Amino acid sequence: MTAAGAPVEPSSRPIGGFFERHRADGDVGAPSLLAAWTGGRPHGAFVNSRSAFSALARTWPTASIWLPAFVCGDLLDPALAARTRFYPVLEGFTPDVAVIEAGARPGDLVVFVASFGLPIGPEARAFAARRPDLRIAEDRAQALDAGAPIPGAWLLFSPRKLLGVADGGLLAAPDAARSPPQPTTAADAEALWRAPRLRAADPEGRNNAAWHLANQAKEAAMTVGDQAMTAESLAILGEVSLESLAAPRRANWAVLDRGLRAWSALPADPGAPPLGYVLRLEPEQRDRLLAGLHARRVFAAVHWPRIAAPAEAFPREAAWTRELVTLPCDHRYDAATMERIAELANDLLR
Repeated sequence: MTAAGAPVEPSSRPIGGFFERHRADGDVGAPSLLAAWTGGRPHGAFVNSRSAFSALARTWPTASIWLPAFVCGDLLDPALAARTRFYPVLEGFTPDVAVIEAGARPGDLVVFVASFGLPIGPEARAFAARRPDLRIAEDRAQALDAGAPIPGAWLLFSPRKLLGVADGGLLAAPDAARSPPQPTTAADAEALWRAPRLRAADPEGRNNAAWHLANQAKEAAMTVGDQAMTAESLAILGEVSLESLAAPRRANWAVLDRGLRAWSALPADPGAPPLGYVLRLEPEQRDRLLAGLHARRVFAAVHWPRIAAPAEAFPREAAWTRELVTLPCDHRYDAATMERIAELANDLLR
């Protein structure tokens, strides 16, 4: 799954140095990402989250699959399209569970998404408790820490969207008694790690265009299959601590919020480390902001350039593809950089 954006950032730091500074064994009692995400439960480590989700869905070959209309268009394996049903997403990025309630049948697979890192809300939790006849999965691809999962839910993670590793899609089982699907073949680690290594070799960001082109080529080449996550990416997930990523993300988000609250698409307290600072603007205003930020070498992303659901059937969700923009607030940046981004965005939005 991809998001549209520029190839450059307000600061450039090699990922190798980052991983060395954020090892979990350097934080007493701090769990690694792998430990925090899986909770020690059985898991499958695939090359990407699309492959992990497809493997899960194939476990029940006749079950309908319920996806939110506002989800990345790249999530869905075309082989699963005939079984897929979409449900509306309400303001605040909450699921319209009434639609699922009316249409879901016993054994169906229902996917709830932790959009922009927000925790899965009470509506979804109450629905899952009412419908133990359904299979529940949480898509946490955008979430570092979305809180306790829905009891009995499968969990899906996409570390490269949050960390900078080359690949990865984790599928964690609901409990120790269930075994998730497993990949069966090895991925091409050299090809997958080419772009991140170009990035690491360019600490001053002087050759961002080459890195970006290589990364685009890598993303375009990713397909749905039974390939395993590379050993290097999996090892990093076991070494980097969750809190070393979550703490700067929360702090940076707060700096942006002080300057940009008037345009925010997220609540004043997101309740979890957010993916980024999400603005909701008029389409022309959004496009003007994106152009201005990219021209000034500030990475800003669009989630999503297109949705998986048919746009004509879900006009609200389709409109968000033209209205939303995500500013970075992750561990690569400090408060001073966030203040500069907020000031620049304010200037462009006037």
